[in-house]
Amino acid sequence: MGIDRGIGYWAVFVQFLAMGGGLGMLVPPLTSTLLGSVEKARSGLAAGVLNSTRQTGSVLGVALFGSLIGQTNAFLFGARTALIISAVLLIVAAVAIAIGGRHKR
Repeated sequence: MGIDRGIGYWAVFVQFLAMGGGLGMLVPPLTSTLLGSVEKARSGLAAGVLNSTRQTGSVLGVALFGSLIGQTNAFLFGARTALIISAVLLIVAAVAIAIGGRHKR
């Protein structure tokens, strides 16, 4: 992820678009795996837990990554660090889903 001094808005837009697309491809299989792994009678409870966990993670992520970006004279370092951490967490989640799906079969 290339964010350097003087980077254009379109370059940043393309990188954020790629991350958003990655999330779009990750969330449906995650939801499907979770809801497919519980009894139908408990699917409402599982969906509620998933949504509350997702919301909590979003709030914590915005707060933590915002603190990295908000450091005085360190915006680029903070933005780069936040994006790298986000990418690593997405990769870890994708691997966990893939491993969990294999064990279920």
